[in-house]
Amino acid sequence: MVQNPDQETIHYWERWLSKHPERRDEFELARQTVKSMQYKHRYQMPAQDYDDLFIKLRLFKKETDHELSNMYLDRHRRMRHLFLKVAAVITFFLTFLFTVYFLVPYQPDEEDSLALAMVHKEVPPGAKSTFRLSDGTVVRLNAGSKISYPAQFASHVRELSLEGEAYFEVVKDSERPFIIHTGELQTAVLGTSFNVRYLAREENIEVALVSGVVKINDAKGAELLLNPTEMAVYSRNNQILTKKNFDARLVTAWKDNILLFEKATLSDIITQLENWYGVEIEVQLNSPIVGLYSGEYIDKSLEIVLEGIGYASGFQFKIDGKQVRIQN
Repeated sequence: MVQNPDQETIHYWERWLSKHPERRDEFELARQTVKSMQYKHRYQMPAQDYDDLFIKLRLFKKETDHELSNMYLDRHRRMRHLFLKVAAVITFFLTFLFTVYFLVPYQPDEEDSLALAMVHKEVPPGAKSTFRLSDGTVVRLNAGSKISYPAQFASHVRELSLEGEAYFEVVKDSERPFIIHTGELQTAVLGTSFNVRYLAREENIEVALVSGVVKINDAKGAELLLNPTEMAVYSRNNQILTKKNFDARLVTAWKDNILLFEKATLSDIITQLENWYGVEIEVQLNSPIVGLYSGEYIDKSLEIVLEGIGYASGFQFKIDGKQVRIQN
């Protein structure tokens, strides 16, 4: 239906959509994904070159006809000469075709050249970045993350790769699916808002959908369709893709500069603080701190955050530039 539709196929899917209107978004996503699988066009010979070649072939034909008309004057000599000339032109013509179709390199047009120009953006620990892509999509990149994307998206697909965590507000474009590559996962959308988390130090890759429709594929071909408030979790150790519900506020609070802990261990808190503030934290405890901590901080300094956690957990701290020591 997508590449070469006929009337029978079109009518079939129209009837199917009329019976299942609630699945129109999924249908459109699948259609655009298939549509994006197209080949680059080959090199096209300029019209003038075709005209020149045609003239040369006509001249050769005229010369050959003359040879044929006189061949009986000296049959054996002319037959050999004519055979060699025909063989030569066939060789020339086949070589020409081979060169045009196989050896002439693909010449990208202006749009494809822009698509080949990649942008690499990296946000260090202690910082965040918000920016727009060429299609208007808003990207919020969390601390310690990096992303690669074309300066100008291609005409049939929008693709990028991510390592770290980012929140996307994708501009809807029914002609160009938006595809994100994160390790072993591929996430395809049309227009939606969602959070992607892929950190080298963590076992799981997570895709949390806030609005719209998302399709997830892993390297083995497993596929999941997500609805809002659903999260795809891929275990890199077990290579298993699963789905569960999630708390949107807990997962996406970081994009609004809210530092949020929900029943977090001290180890989890330290990892998050190091990335959030761009510091190194050394722990020197005489006795281990047990229990879980929950708290919320909006645009607060590291000192204020540590004061709150230290009061609840019973530790002291010292900040010296980018070095922090925790002790009890």
